[in-house]
Amino acid sequence: MRLAILRTLDDGEPEIEPTELLYLTGRLREIAGNVLQNKYGIMTEQSIIDMLGGRDNAVKTCKETEGCLAQLGRKISADYIGQARLGRFGGNFTIIVELYNSASGLQASPAITGQAKDVSGLIEVLDKKAPGMFGKMPGIVYAPEPESAPVPKPVPEDAVPKPEKPIIGTNFWVALGLDVLGVVLIYLGYDKDKEMMKSYDTYRVREEREDYYDDAWKDVDNNRSSRNTFYVIGGALLASGIGVHIWF
Repeated sequence: MRLAILRTLDDGEPEIEPTELLYLTGRLREIAGNVLQNKYGIMTEQSIIDMLGGRDNAVKTCKETEGCLAQLGRKISADYIGQARLGRFGGNFTIIVELYNSASGLQASPAITGQAKDVSGLIEVLDKKAPGMFGKMPGIVYAPEPESAPVPKPVPEDAVPKPEKPIIGTNFWVALGLDVLGVVLIYLGYDKDKEMMKSYDTYRVREEREDYYDDAWKDVDNNRSSRNTFYVIGGALLASGIGVHIWF
């Protein structure tokens, strides 16, 4: 099977350089060769001209006749024939690439189109779309390369919001003060409880001596009263501090 890629034509004004047209044609043939591998022979520029008998004008005037590309394909014994044409639209360069079955005259693959600000941009259009067009030709299994994910740009340090430092309010200090006072008083109550137990032991010893009995019991009673007072007030203060922490 043979494929002919005719020279790219420019239908727009102002005309671009012939060397740029040749480059676009060569790029299209290169893409076709990469996709089709050795399953299709890609005809060279010179072989196409030789088979036309040097009548290069036949290629230039082919656009004037409907179905001309397929006819030229049969004339040069190409099974498939394609060509790119340039134009202008809204200040941009446009490109359309068509591919035909020479025998049937039908398109072998949907035409590809694109536009760009300059000729270099048209190269990008061919690189992106032409492989898919040639990949639809008979006997070709083509899997396009997956597009690489964009590399995320590093975020400047000054653009990253820094977490705000928590503001410690008055309620926090009030709650902390209540907690500390509560713990201190509870500890004093515990200390008085130990003194009460010692006083009680002394009272037990002095029970047999009436002259010391009353004084010993007073010590027990005083320590017990102090212990209970510290426990009650300390517990209340500690509970209040915890409540402030929770509610505020």
